[in-house]
Amino acid sequence: MFKFRIVRWFKQFGKNVLYSISSLIINVKDLCVESKRVKKSVIKDCISPLTDSYKFNIYGSARGNPWPTSIGGVLRDSKGKMVCLFSYFVGTTNSNSAEILTIEKATEPCQLNHLLCGRVISDSKVAVSWINNKDFGSLYHVNSIYYIQSIMKEWGGMEVVHDSRWYNSFTDNLAKLGSSSNDDVLHWS
Repeated sequence: MFKFRIVRWFKQFGKNVLYSISSLIINVKDLCVESKRVKKSVIKDCISPLTDSYKFNIYGSARGNPWPTSIGGVLRDSKGKMVCLFSYFVGTTNSNSAEILTIEKATEPCQLNHLLCGRVISDSKVAVSWINNKDFGSLYHVNSIYYIQSIMKEWGGMEVVHDSRWYNSFTDNLAKLGSSSNDDVLHWS
């Protein structure tokens, strides 16, 4: 029975296997077939901000649903120079709430210092789609989403976009720092 399960599993993931189930049960050595799955490395340029504007890379870190959560962000100018970073512990929530809260918190330093934040980059497709009206999501976030949308209209050119997590690794570590520390961090360079 065990061999049969292995063979069924193997045939499911290795679709181009040329052996029948009965021949694989008899000849177990035939299970050693090379995998067709090859990890492709993706080299991609970072999304740079428009000239004379800023971009925020943000990340919300939640280890469960719900779980103790922290958020982090890095504000960079159009030349890629870090201008501001933040890391906060926000209590117990889920990952979508963390991302929405992170986008909201990213707008605050820009407003306080009258900086035009052209782009907020998140690795959460869900949060980005909620902000950009593609899907509204949870009613729990209505006030935050409307607030972010009003800031986007007020600033005129601000956009919230999705980019992969590997690009946000520094910001990811900032968010994790917030969950391991009792102090909130807001640093301007």
